[in-house]
Amino acid sequence: MNKITIEDLKKITKHYDLHVCRIKGSEVVQIRKNPSDKYEDISWKEFETVLKQKGLAVYKAAESDFLKIMKDKN
Repeated sequence: MNKITIEDLKKITKHYDLHVCRIKGSEVVQIRKNPSDKYEDISWKEFETVLKQKGLAVYKAAESDFLKIMKDKN
């Protein structure tokens, strides 16, 4: 898996109609497709801030658009 930038992530989320969100009542951020009562949408700025605060980054599979939020390897 390769680390991607927020700009690359924005392009992928737009293409697949994905949304950045937080699990309600927590500081856990995710990327979701379908709406649910357990998620609340957040801004890109807030998403990026949480990733930095927690030392996380978004990674994309080399041969597909599979995304995963993981500990930043840098």
